[in-house]
Amino acid sequence: MSNETSNKSQPSVSLEQVPGIQFAKILLDNNIVSQSQIEKAIRVQKRLGSNRLISAIFIELGIISQDEHRRIIRKHGREFRLGELAVELDYVSLEQLEEALKAMKTMRGKRMGEIMQKLEFINERQLAQILSEQLNLPLQHLELGMIDKELFDRFSLRFLKNNLIIPYDQSEAKISLICADPLNDAAIRDIEQQQDKAAVVTIGVRSLLESLFSKLETRSKQPNSEERKDHIVEILDSILLSAIRDYASDIHIEPLETSVRIRFRMDGVLLHKMDLPAETAHKVVARIKVLSEMDIADSRRHQDGRMAQIVHGIGVDFRVSTYVTTFGENLVMRLLRRDGGIKSIDQINMNPGLLQRFKHEVLDVPTGVVLITGPTGSGKTTTLYSAIDYLNRSSTKIITLEDPVEYVVNGIMQCSVDIKAGRNFEDSLKAIVRQDPDIIVLGEIRDQMSAEVAVQAALTGHKVLTTFHTEDSIGGLLRLMNMGIESFLISSTVVSILAQRLIRTICPDCRQAYMPNKRIAKLIGLDDETLKNHTFYRGTGCGTCYGTGYHGRTTLHELLILNEEVREAILEEKTSHEIRQISCESTNLLSLMEDGLYKVIHDMTTAEEVYRIAPRSLSHRTVSEVCRLMGDEI
Repeated sequence: MSNETSNKSQPSVSLEQVPGIQFAKILLDNNIVSQSQIEKAIRVQKRLGSNRLISAIFIELGIISQDEHRRIIRKHGREFRLGELAVELDYVSLEQLEEALKAMKTMRGKRMGEIMQKLEFINERQLAQILSEQLNLPLQHLELGMIDKELFDRFSLRFLKNNLIIPYDQSEAKISLICADPLNDAAIRDIEQQQDKAAVVTIGVRSLLESLFSKLETRSKQPNSEERKDHIVEILDSILLSAIRDYASDIHIEPLETSVRIRFRMDGVLLHKMDLPAETAHKVVARIKVLSEMDIADSRRHQDGRMAQIVHGIGVDFRVSTYVTTFGENLVMRLLRRDGGIKSIDQINMNPGLLQRFKHEVLDVPTGVVLITGPTGSGKTTTLYSAIDYLNRSSTKIITLEDPVEYVVNGIMQCSVDIKAGRNFEDSLKAIVRQDPDIIVLGEIRDQMSAEVAVQAALTGHKVLTTFHTEDSIGGLLRLMNMGIESFLISSTVVSILAQRLIRTICPDCRQAYMPNKRIAKLIGLDDETLKNHTFYRGTGCGTCYGTGYHGRTTLHELLILNEEVREAILEEKTSHEIRQISCESTNLLSLMEDGLYKVIHDMTTAEEVYRIAPRSLSHRTVSEVCRLMGDEI
């Protein structure tokens, strides 16, 4: 950046006592900031008090973003002491670090991580996460079935247990280890020398490794004649079980140059769970392909499949997809749990004012098309089924066409597309209108034909519920036009469009007050008065939320109910901006961003999360107006 960095060897301000100065030094050394910017940040920091990190000042001044802060921490983790890094990652406060440093003088021989844990500032999982960030090593969860028994038995059990190291897999040149202390160089070097292989080290939580050793000791005492379950089957079972226990929505098995990375999508965000050697992962992928009825011999073509499994008593359906990459097949599994059940309309986290309108002005209307829109993974199917549950009465015939049927609902006629059986989407669409339905449910509008069927069914007196892939409610109208549906048909048949997103909620176990980033707060609609008078919260990261600060998700909604003014605007083929403006003025349309603002005010999520998830939309409404339209006052 600036050539002022040439003076960095002689700073005009003493830096040694500045909280979080190591972060500033890294920025300076890498020419990310200038000396004058550091001095300015220090002056601001002194005015605000010594309990503020200089990195937080950089973010508030707009010198770096939060994403840049995280990237720098990840890249330069080894340059921080563990205590400094714990503060930067917001696991402990500056005051707690100072207390731990004082305790270190009396706790001879104890490391900082042990001291912070003993003082109950962090738990053992958080310590493992901090070490993972500092050393840039994966934090791994290991199950008994993932351990190569033959390899493990080559080592002294006492040696491994004393050092809390488990060798669990190997290739021709490398041996995979998980350990509680990745800095135990002597023990790691002993294992490397014994096997004449380089160690690939991952980090494990201490208590989980201790528990594993108990299981391993029990296994070693079993009679030799007892057959052990197939190693690859056990690895796959452990991955699936871990995903189910963590309530993951997707499992990603990703081939890299030297290993295979396994990540789970949890609360909409990918989290690194473990690494597998390439040879083992290849066998796991082959096992999944067999179960999903995919061509195991073909690894040069993208494939799709499905499988159903009972994992520890939990029934789960998996949609499986492979994608051929440079280093092999990338495999993604979407989990569809059968034990979740269908949510009622009152359980979809819609704000009270919107929920009443959705029930009485949309679902209770006897005919017309109702569209539920949003990207993949935004909860459209859950909302669709909750609407079906609300409309399911003995006097009403509901018939569906889905690909596939995701939840079985008693009392309605459900059909799943099956190409092999001769039930393709197009033929089923033609047949469905001859079944004398009151309500037609289409899993998705995927092309012009399905859009035309939905519109024609509505014209003949049916109610049609379906999902659509668009960014927001107005985008749903425009996409129908782009599909070639006449504007007069859209204006006369579409009753409502409900756009939605899933957004992470604040973890209740590490929830603390904080001040949102002012620039982001302004962008989502928070004014100075609200920022000054309202207490905002975020999660600081704990074992419950895997250090993310978020646990669970709620839904953002944008409900457009068409009235005469909006229908007229569609007939005149006005722009999306004009239709949105008319909708806001005449139907009290509240955007996804405004719903996010409402949920920030009600301490469900953070301003930063709303900014990350919600589509940008300009609003001139005040916080009070948004809350009033949602059905309450702040």
